[in-house]
Amino acid sequence: MSQQILKVRPTKIELIRLKRRIKVARRLHKVLKDRLIILSQELISLIKEGAELRQTIHERLRKCETLLADTSLLASPLMVRSYSEGRIRKAEVVIGTRVVAGVRVPVTDLEVEPGELRPEPYPLTLQEAGKCYGGLMKDVLRLAEIEASILLIGKEVSRVRRRVNALENILIPRIEATIKYLTMKFEEREREDKTRMKKVKQLLERRGK
Repeated sequence: MSQQILKVRPTKIELIRLKRRIKVARRLHKVLKDRLIILSQELISLIKEGAELRQTIHERLRKCETLLADTSLLASPLMVRSYSEGRIRKAEVVIGTRVVAGVRVPVTDLEVEPGELRPEPYPLTLQEAGKCYGGLMKDVLRLAEIEASILLIGKEVSRVRRRVNALENILIPRIEATIKYLTMKFEEREREDKTRMKKVKQLLERRGK
């Protein structure tokens, strides 16, 4: 046969086992293929979001730098330092996880405790620059989360795809070929047995005359 068959004993019990095995393999193939679709869709979505967020970060960074440059014309370095140190008292990154089709990926959150600024007439550009950099921190953290998720889901997509391909192109075809081979072998045996029985019957009939 053109398709390689499995090495099994040519018995009807083995044929029954193979028929059960092919059902399990096909069911597993469907489950893995559905999982592969979900993971691939999530991966594509994350890649798209990551590309858009990276562009947003570049644009926001240019804006922050422009605001900071404008601030340098209105405020002294000491005032800028005082504002930047007093604006945030504490910043903490909280890391958790979520599960996407069996893959555990990171989820991050930035918890910021506002500081107590001294009552100084801080320029509006300085305040806007502070808000801008604050938003940039959240975007960068989200991008790190996305890129870590892309790596983890990408590895799982490759692993699941290999298993799907192995089932689709190797195991299932081999089981099918083996079932076909055993079925043909048993049918051939039955035809030989029927022919043999027919000849024996004819021989007995001749002797009985």
